[in-house]
Amino acid sequence: MNKTVTYKVDLNKPVLEQKARLEALDKRPDSEIDFSDIPELDEIRFWKNAVHFTKIQPTK
Repeated sequence: MNKTVTYKVDLNKPVLEQKARLEALDKRPDSEIDFSDIPELDEIRFWKNAVHFTKIQPTK
C-alpha cells in the first residue's frame, strides 16, 4: 500500500538550523569563498549555453 505524503514548505521561513548556517555564511567575507573547483566561463561558452525563451506568452 502506497500513501502519498505531502508537505507545505514556506521558503521564507527557514528552519532554525538552516537559518543559523545561512547567517554564518552571510558573515563570511567573499574573499574566503573558494572558487577553484568551478570552471571559468568565458564569453563564448556563456552564450553557447544560454537558454533562449522563444515561447514566452505575454501576461495579460
